[in-house]
Amino acid sequence: MTTDSASSAATPTTLPTTTPTATSRPAAALWDFDGTLVDTEPIWIAAEYDLIGGLGGEWNDEHAHQLVGNSLLESGAYIANAIGRPDLEPAWIVDQLITQVVDHIRTHPIPWRPGALELLSALREAGIRCALVSASYRVLLDAAIARLPEGTFEVSVAGDEVTEGKPHPEPYVTAARLLDVDPRACVVFEDSPPGAQSGNAAGAMVVGIEHIVPLPRAPRRVVVDTLAGMDVPALLGLVERLAADTDA
Repeated sequence: MTTDSASSAATPTTLPTTTPTATSRPAAALWDFDGTLVDTEPIWIAAEYDLIGGLGGEWNDEHAHQLVGNSLLESGAYIANAIGRPDLEPAWIVDQLITQVVDHIRTHPIPWRPGALELLSALREAGIRCALVSASYRVLLDAAIARLPEGTFEVSVAGDEVTEGKPHPEPYVTAARLLDVDPRACVVFEDSPPGAQSGNAAGAMVVGIEHIVPLPRAPRRVVVDTLAGMDVPALLGLVERLAADTDA
């Protein structure tokens, strides 16, 4: 995880015990990366097909969709099992995939999800603090962050910097702790079931954006088709509903 100052080590996940005051203005916006902010899922899937094909294995989109939102090591273990190669270390599989995805991010235009960059910029202009919280590893996040205006994200939390990945609350609790805000006063943007579960488990309000896989409905969660056309006032309207724990 990184901040504008020196990095700090993860501490055990603890949830606040007091209830924050309901407000339509979130303390911070916590953004997932893959599939929410940037349309990297097709890049990951292409890397999976390339790697597995080179290993002589068979792959399909149904398998690929099982990996959406999972930790990378879980995905590596799934791949090894799915292609009948238990001899392959999940960490080795992850390294091969990350190398391909990072190279793509560094050498191609960033494929922003519709409306995501515009809303991110508007939130920053409105003075709402933003953090990036991803299952992807630091090397990949840094490749993407390097192509954003400086200060876009105050902090970022990578998948290789937490003990428990999504759907555990640790990633989002960690981001809130680094920002020194109550996670239950934050809004999380997510596209995957494990990610949305992680945000809600941290106590945050969740705006789910359906993409590759369907998102189940849940308390303090609203699901939308796209962020395209969503401005800050529209988001604050959603947050006001979620903060009041209405049926979103």
